[in-house]
Amino acid sequence: MTTSPTPTQAVLEEACLAAGLDATNAQLVRIAENAIWRLPGGMVVRIARPGQSAAAAREVQVARWLAAQKVPAVRALDLRQPVAANGHPVTFWQELPPHEIGTVADVVALLKQLHTLPKPDLPLGELDPFVRLVERIDAASTLSDDDRQWLPNRLKDLKTQWASRPKGLPECVVHGDAWVVR
Repeated sequence: MTTSPTPTQAVLEEACLAAGLDATNAQLVRIAENAIWRLPGGMVVRIARPGQSAAAAREVQVARWLAAQKVPAVRALDLRQPVAANGHPVTFWQELPPHEIGTVADVVALLKQLHTLPKPDLPLGELDPFVRLVERIDAASTLSDDDRQWLPNRLKDLKTQWASRPKGLPECVVHGDAWVVR
């Protein structure tokens, strides 16, 4: 009995074909905000949601800039990307070798390195710590009715505070999603 490919598998196969890569024996790593696939030969494929082409292109540009700055970070494969496949932007990365999860001190050291870099000539935009929160609150299936009513007002308050935050350190590149697995 044969099974039909999953929707992300079909996107994977189309993107790999366009990039000149072989999707044979690809392994699904996870499906969350993005679908992540591992290809034989130390490559990882990231399938983003439709409408995220600009973000995918920016991630590849930033990865290449970080490599040029000698920052130890995941490296984008040296091919033209992102690739559009069935409406999804798809990017290709070098798989990380076996490694241990970094400590808080490791993450702090890398963030300090990042914050001291000169601002790149890339379209990074301004940090928006509230991106897609309304959509995530609306889609959350585990919120109580009280929390669902409280969160939009709290979000509005936080946005007001963010807009009127005091001036401080000079602008620098920030990660935006740095965290340590526990």
